[in-house]
Amino acid sequence: MNLYGYCITNIEGLISFMRKILLTFLVMAACSSLHIYGQGFISGSFQSNTNFYIRDSSIGAANLPHYDNLKVGSDIWFNLNYTNEKYGLEAGVRFDAYLNSILRNPSTPYTGVGLGSFYIKKKFKDITITGGYIYDQIGTGMIYRAYEERTLGIDNALIGGRVEYDYKQMLHLKVFSGVQKNVFSIYNPIISGFNADGNFNFGKVTLAPGFGIINRSMDQGSMNSLVSAIEGMDSAQRFVPKFNVYAFTFYNTLTVGPVSWYVEGSYKTQDAIYGLNKSGGNQLFNLTGNAIYSSLNVSKKGLGVTLLFKRVENFTLRTSPNEKIFQGLLNFEPPIPKQNSLRLPSRYFASSLEQHELAFGAEVTWTPIKKLSFLFNGSYVRDFIFKPALIREPVVTSNAGVLDTSYRDHKNFFGEGNIEAHYKPNHNLELELGFQYIFYNRIIYQSDGGTHPGEYKVSSYTPFAEITHKINKKLSYRIELQYQYVPNDFGQWMYGLFEFNVAPSFSVAVSDMWNFKPNPQNVLAVYQTPHHFYSAFVSYTYGAHRFSLSYAKQVAGIVCTGGVCRYEPAFSGVRFSVTSTF
Repeated sequence: MNLYGYCITNIEGLISFMRKILLTFLVMAACSSLHIYGQGFISGSFQSNTNFYIRDSSIGAANLPHYDNLKVGSDIWFNLNYTNEKYGLEAGVRFDAYLNSILRNPSTPYTGVGLGSFYIKKKFKDITITGGYIYDQIGTGMIYRAYEERTLGIDNALIGGRVEYDYKQMLHLKVFSGVQKNVFSIYNPIISGFNADGNFNFGKVTLAPGFGIINRSMDQGSMNSLVSAIEGMDSAQRFVPKFNVYAFTFYNTLTVGPVSWYVEGSYKTQDAIYGLNKSGGNQLFNLTGNAIYSSLNVSKKGLGVTLLFKRVENFTLRTSPNEKIFQGLLNFEPPIPKQNSLRLPSRYFASSLEQHELAFGAEVTWTPIKKLSFLFNGSYVRDFIFKPALIREPVVTSNAGVLDTSYRDHKNFFGEGNIEAHYKPNHNLELELGFQYIFYNRIIYQSDGGTHPGEYKVSSYTPFAEITHKINKKLSYRIELQYQYVPNDFGQWMYGLFEFNVAPSFSVAVSDMWNFKPNPQNVLAVYQTPHHFYSAFVSYTYGAHRFSLSYAKQVAGIVCTGGVCRYEPAFSGVRFSVTSTF
């Protein structure tokens, strides 16, 4: 078989062939642009994160490969880009290295080294063609989003091609097709899509409508695995799976003066997905799906109001039902709850649910005077089914804790309320005070607490304060103080941080997260005695290069970035990071 026939019939072979062509092209382009034409330029970045593990069985940082044997793990990314504006040409390549990495699975080390990304983009007037690894999304990402989130080990780029067309800044069209990246290999199902975005101005009224459609065509190997799983089910539950699933989305942003309203509605055809059955077990279903997301923003002098709404029903989109968690994920559902950056207020966050979710959110910012502002925020997430829910709570029928075979319904998933006050009396001083209340259903978000009735109902109460003071143009410090009361989880926490900065290059910080009064009566309590989680951090910036070193003890829990969450075990050790751009 000739090279062309091999590439067409073997996707992995084609990708390998494209990698070699791209590397040759980058070298030739860099040399020609820098030494002959002088039209293009090279830019890039480097990032390295290394963990040195120190065993500490008292906090649960033990009995994992890193603490028992490996001791060191690293993640490295080196990115190189070439741009030639005269010829409308761009190209890039990224080298990835995962050495005993915990990014894919925090409890299972992974090692792999190779080419993590490459692309070539060429613009011809109103048409742009891209080939290689492509990051993109349609609308908010409800039906499709290819993106990278390094801290959570997500990198689901599309490996293929994309063609875009722009018409007078009023209409943007794009079509794409390819396969999804799986670290250094691929998922075999084919993904194809079309997206149209408009932008029309009618005086004080602006409309920005959009439409998108994607198709996922399952490969034979994935279908065989799915059929095998279906054949293991009861005969009454079996169904005939389909190779193809289609997802559609319509969206629009209406702007009238200070009011902006975004709404998006999505639908997907019948597809095999995993979901919870009436007994709380995981089971395959053959279902259609739908989702609605909307945000309304009103902004006037001194006042801003945002209202959010989302309803999701069986809206799971993956390369195949065989993939779990972040693997083979095609879409992204924007979360409604507030994303907090402070340590204790961020411990309980409601990530988006694929099966059943009805969510409401509201945020109000009010600035009565220039030096003072307030923020009020609230959200509520529940099951939208008002008949007996699919997920149920076991009932205790005796003091011995014997479980009855009957169940009580529970439909409330998450609720929060935040109030914050920001006061800046002068240019050098800034104060923040706040309080957060959260209700968090552990069964829904952690699959935990189901065997202990009532323990899944986690309520947390968290007052917090932050002070930032600029001593002079170069010197400043910041102090954080937080307290959290969680009777059905860890008990009581105190957190304190002191950070000192010397602009523009030096920063040092120390902190302690102290579980000073755990709740030993709670059968789910992790610690029966008080524990300290110390941290010390120092960073130095030299030009475009930043070096940081820290020692940390970190409690086990949910870690969220960009609205996407995962569970991470306890950590004890030293972390060293390097970031550089050029």
